[in-house]
Amino acid sequence: MEKLKIDLVFQVCVCVSDAKAVLENWKKYFEIDESKIIHRNLKELYDQGEYHCGNYMGKPCEYYHELYRFELGGIDFEIIEPITKEPGNPYSDFLIQNGGNGIHHIGVKFRDRDLMVENMKELGIPIYTYGYQGQPMSNGKVKDCYFYDLREKLGVIFECCEIVVGPLANDPRANNPADYDDRKLTN
Repeated sequence: MEKLKIDLVFQVCVCVSDAKAVLENWKKYFEIDESKIIHRNLKELYDQGEYHCGNYMGKPCEYYHELYRFELGGIDFEIIEPITKEPGNPYSDFLIQNGGNGIHHIGVKFRDRDLMVENMKELGIPIYTYGYQGQPMSNGKVKDCYFYDLREKLGVIFECCEIVVGPLANDPRANNPADYDDRKLTN
Protein backbone atom coordinates (compact mmCIF):
# COMPACT_ATOMS: atom_id res chain seq x y z
CA MET A 1 0.00 0.00 0.00
CA GLU A 2 1.32 3.40 -0.98
CA LYS A 3 1.66 5.96 1.82
CA LEU A 4 -0.64 8.93 1.56
CA LYS A 5 0.36 12.58 1.52
CA ILE A 6 -1.88 15.08 3.28
CA ASP A 7 -1.56 18.53 1.76
CA LEU A 8 -3.71 20.33 4.33
CA VAL A 9 -5.54 19.77 7.58
CA PHE A 10 -8.02 22.59 7.21
CA GLN A 11 -10.91 21.89 9.57
CA VAL A 12 -11.78 20.63 13.03
CA CYS A 13 -15.40 19.68 13.66
CA VAL A 14 -17.12 19.18 16.97
CA CYS A 15 -20.45 17.40 17.23
CA VAL A 16 -22.73 18.77 19.92
CA SER A 17 -26.28 18.47 21.18
CA ASP A 18 -26.92 22.26 21.08
CA ALA A 19 -24.94 24.06 18.37
CA LYS A 20 -26.33 27.51 19.07
CA ALA A 21 -25.38 27.37 22.77
CA VAL A 22 -21.90 26.04 21.97
CA LEU A 23 -21.37 28.80 19.38
CA GLU A 24 -22.39 31.41 21.96
CA ASN A 25 -19.76 30.02 24.34
CA TRP A 26 -17.05 30.22 21.66
CA LYS A 27 -18.04 33.84 20.95
CA LYS A 28 -18.06 34.60 24.68
CA TYR A 29 -14.54 33.26 25.35
CA PHE A 30 -12.67 33.84 22.06
CA GLU A 31 -12.25 36.64 19.55
CA ILE A 32 -14.20 35.48 16.51
CA ASP A 33 -15.10 37.60 13.50
CA GLU A 34 -18.85 37.18 13.77
CA SER A 35 -19.38 38.65 10.28
CA LYS A 36 -17.69 35.55 8.83
CA ILE A 37 -19.72 32.93 10.71
CA ILE A 38 -21.44 30.59 8.27
CA HIS A 39 -24.70 29.00 9.38
CA ARG A 40 -26.37 26.22 7.43
CA ASN A 41 -29.34 23.97 7.98
CA LEU A 42 -28.75 20.92 5.79
CA LYS A 43 -32.45 19.98 5.77
CA GLU A 44 -33.23 23.35 4.18
CA LEU A 45 -30.41 22.86 1.66
CA TYR A 46 -31.71 19.37 0.89
CA ASP A 47 -35.20 20.74 0.27
CA GLN A 48 -33.65 23.27 -2.15
CA GLY A 49 -31.74 20.52 -3.99
CA GLU A 50 -28.40 21.85 -2.70
CA TYR A 51 -27.41 18.98 -0.40
CA HIS A 52 -27.33 15.22 -0.63
CA CYS A 53 -26.37 12.49 1.80
CA GLY A 54 -27.07 8.91 1.04
CA ASN A 55 -25.53 6.38 3.35
CA TYR A 56 -24.14 5.64 6.75
CA MET A 57 -21.80 2.70 7.17
CA GLY A 58 -22.80 1.40 3.74
CA LYS A 59 -26.55 1.50 4.33
CA PRO A 60 -29.08 3.99 2.96
CA CYS A 61 -29.61 6.81 5.44
CA GLU A 62 -31.16 10.22 5.16
CA TYR A 63 -29.98 12.55 7.91
CA TYR A 64 -29.66 16.28 8.40
CA HIS A 65 -27.80 18.60 10.68
CA GLU A 66 -27.35 22.22 11.48
CA LEU A 67 -23.88 23.70 11.42
CA TYR A 68 -21.90 26.80 12.22
CA ARG A 69 -18.43 27.45 10.82
CA PHE A 70 -15.90 30.14 11.61
CA GLU A 71 -12.19 30.84 11.49
CA LEU A 72 -10.25 29.82 14.56
CA GLY A 73 -6.46 29.83 14.72
CA GLY A 74 -6.09 29.89 10.96
CA ILE A 75 -8.37 26.93 10.21
CA ASP A 76 -12.06 26.28 9.70
CA PHE A 77 -13.84 25.35 12.92
CA GLU A 78 -17.19 23.62 12.52
CA ILE A 79 -19.93 22.95 15.06
CA ILE A 80 -22.49 20.31 14.03
CA GLU A 81 -25.76 19.41 15.73
CA PRO A 82 -27.85 16.55 14.36
CA ILE A 83 -31.42 17.70 13.71
CA THR A 84 -32.74 14.42 15.04
CA LYS A 85 -31.13 12.98 18.13
CA GLU A 86 -32.47 9.48 17.40
CA PRO A 87 -29.82 6.79 16.80
CA GLY A 88 -29.04 5.75 13.26
CA ASN A 89 -27.01 8.59 11.75
CA PRO A 90 -23.34 9.54 12.06
CA TYR A 91 -23.84 12.54 14.32
CA SER A 92 -26.51 11.26 16.71
CA ASP A 93 -24.63 7.98 17.08
CA PHE A 94 -21.43 9.89 17.79
CA LEU A 95 -23.10 11.84 20.61
CA ILE A 96 -24.44 8.60 22.07
CA GLN A 97 -21.15 6.69 21.72
CA ASN A 98 -19.07 9.62 22.97
CA GLY A 99 -21.33 10.33 25.94
CA GLY A 100 -21.91 13.88 24.68
CA ASN A 101 -20.11 16.63 22.81
CA GLY A 102 -16.69 16.06 21.29
CA ILE A 103 -14.39 16.32 18.29
CA HIS A 104 -16.11 14.42 15.50
CA HIS A 105 -13.71 14.76 12.57
CA ILE A 106 -10.90 16.66 10.95
CA GLY A 107 -11.10 17.90 7.37
CA VAL A 108 -8.11 16.87 5.24
CA LYS A 109 -7.03 17.51 1.67
CA PHE A 110 -5.06 14.60 0.25
CA ARG A 111 -2.62 15.03 -2.59
CA ASP A 112 -4.43 12.10 -4.25
CA ARG A 113 -7.90 11.44 -2.88
CA ASP A 114 -8.42 8.56 -5.29
CA LEU A 115 -5.41 6.83 -3.73
CA MET A 116 -6.95 7.41 -0.29
CA VAL A 117 -10.16 5.74 -1.46
CA GLU A 118 -8.17 2.80 -2.90
CA ASN A 119 -6.18 2.40 0.32
CA MET A 120 -9.32 2.41 2.43
CA LYS A 121 -10.83 -0.32 0.21
CA GLU A 122 -7.62 -2.33 0.51
CA LEU A 123 -7.75 -2.00 4.31
CA GLY A 124 -11.43 -3.02 4.33
CA ILE A 125 -12.52 0.34 5.75
CA PRO A 126 -15.87 1.40 4.27
CA ILE A 127 -17.00 4.94 3.65
CA TYR A 128 -18.46 6.02 7.00
CA THR A 129 -20.73 8.55 5.27
CA TYR A 130 -20.59 11.05 2.44
CA GLY A 131 -22.29 14.19 1.29
CA TYR A 132 -22.21 16.79 -1.41
CA GLN A 133 -23.44 20.35 -1.68
CA GLY A 134 -24.11 22.94 -4.33
CA GLN A 135 -24.06 22.91 -8.09
CA PRO A 136 -21.16 21.90 -10.35
CA MET A 137 -18.35 24.42 -10.63
CA SER A 138 -16.40 25.34 -13.77
CA ASN A 139 -14.29 22.18 -13.40
CA GLY A 140 -17.47 20.05 -13.38
CA LYS A 141 -17.07 19.05 -9.72
CA VAL A 142 -19.38 19.67 -6.78
CA LYS A 143 -18.28 20.23 -3.20
CA ASP A 144 -18.22 16.71 -1.85
CA CYS A 145 -16.68 14.82 1.00
CA TYR A 146 -16.09 11.23 2.04
CA PHE A 147 -15.77 10.34 5.70
CA TYR A 148 -13.72 7.43 6.99
CA ASP A 149 -13.99 6.27 10.58
CA LEU A 150 -10.36 5.68 11.51
CA ARG A 151 -10.89 5.96 15.28
CA GLU A 152 -9.75 2.37 15.82
CA LYS A 153 -6.50 2.85 13.87
CA LEU A 154 -5.77 6.58 14.25
CA GLY A 155 -8.18 7.88 16.88
CA VAL A 156 -9.98 10.16 14.43
CA ILE A 157 -12.58 10.37 11.68
CA PHE A 158 -11.26 11.90 8.45
CA GLU A 159 -13.42 14.06 6.21
CA CYS A 160 -11.67 13.74 2.86
CA CYS A 161 -12.47 16.66 0.59
CA GLU A 162 -11.36 17.87 -2.79
CA ILE A 163 -12.57 21.37 -1.92
CA VAL A 164 -10.92 23.12 1.01
CA VAL A 165 -13.15 25.43 3.04
CA GLY A 166 -12.40 28.22 5.47
CA PRO A 167 -9.30 30.37 5.71
CA LEU A 168 -7.13 27.85 3.85
CA ALA A 169 -9.46 27.78 0.80
CA ASN A 170 -7.10 30.11 -1.08
CA ASP A 171 -3.91 28.32 -0.06
CA PRO A 172 -2.16 27.05 -3.23
CA ARG A 173 -2.18 23.51 -1.79
CA ALA A 174 -5.99 23.61 -1.72
CA ASN A 175 -6.11 23.66 -5.51
CA ASN A 176 -9.72 24.89 -5.34
CA PRO A 177 -11.46 25.92 -8.57
CA ALA A 178 -11.18 29.67 -9.20
CA ASP A 179 -14.97 30.07 -9.10
CA TYR A 180 -15.44 28.35 -5.72
CA ASP A 181 -17.29 30.56 -3.22
CA ASP A 182 -17.94 28.77 0.06
CA ARG A 183 -20.46 31.32 1.24
CA LYS A 184 -22.63 30.55 -1.81
CA LEU A 185 -21.85 26.83 -2.22
CA THR A 186 -22.17 27.22 -5.98
CA ASN A 187 -20.29 28.87 -8.83
